[in-house]
Amino acid sequence: SDAMGCQKDIAAKIVAKGGDYLLAVKGNQPKLFDHIRNTFTDQRRKMDPHEHVEKSHGRVVIQLTRTAPAENIVNSTDWPKCRTIGLVDSFRVVGGKPSEVEQRYYISSRDLSAKDLAVAVRAHWAIENRLHWVLDVNFGEDGSQMRKDNAPQNLSLLKKIVLNLIRADTTDKPKSSLRQKRKRAAWDDDIRMNMLGLRPL
Repeated sequence: SDAMGCQKDIAAKIVAKGGDYLLAVKGNQPKLFDHIRNTFTDQRRKMDPHEHVEKSHGRVVIQLTRTAPAENIVNSTDWPKCRTIGLVDSFRVVGGKPSEVEQRYYISSRDLSAKDLAVAVRAHWAIENRLHWVLDVNFGEDGSQMRKDNAPQNLSLLKKIVLNLIRADTTDKPKSSLRQKRKRAAWDDDIRMNMLGLRPL
């Protein structure tokens, strides 16, 4: 799929620039997904998981993280310098009742221990949750009626770009909320031009 091709390009560019990638592996990459899932199914009993327990507001979230070397499992032509595959099993216990186990698979160009992966994944989820909350509060993203073709992804990307422009702007009142800054930019051409870095000819 296009999404998978895009991920491969991103991984290659990150490595070329001297960085490391950590990518979630989903069903749109069926061969890779199956290889990783089968590896963990076969070897799980031999792997010591890293356990993380989080308690808040009467619920408990338990995460068990495992990692293994990517060699002979991940095609290094598709995923350059891939060194680690990872599995995060997570489930919630609310009111004494456990939820279904949710499994997420990952690949990384860095040598990651189970604990390293757990920390990185939690940091990523925290950013995603914060961004989703901000987008929903400021743009009503969950209520958006855009459904056709690539419109939802395109609109979401544009909203993230706008959000970052608003957040980075220092010319408007610095202590204003993102919502207030967005409204002022919509009402005032000069404020909007400043945010976009535009200057009249």
